[in-house]
Amino acid sequence: ERVPGGESFADMMARVSWTILQLIEAHRGHDIIAVAHGGTIRCALGLALGLEPEHCLAFTMENCSLTRIDHIEGPGWGHNWRVITVNRPPK
Repeated sequence: ERVPGGESFADMMARVSWTILQLIEAHRGHDIIAVAHGGTIRCALGLALGLEPEHCLAFTMENCSLTRIDHIEGPGWGHNWRVITVNRPPK
């Protein structure tokens, strides 16, 4: 559902996914480290796992936790992903 004057989670997921793909293109061959809100991390996981927006809401994100998602590129592969860790607590 869309909050008054705001966006739905599906809208957010589309916006975040587009931004992630733009960052990958702009920084090809380099690591990207992002400090983000839990909703943004849920969107990134949804992009990586090919999930519908409503399924992304099943993830819980703890404050200061670490999520690592690798983008794997190869000739003719398009966008492939490897989810290394989700919601890992700090040491």
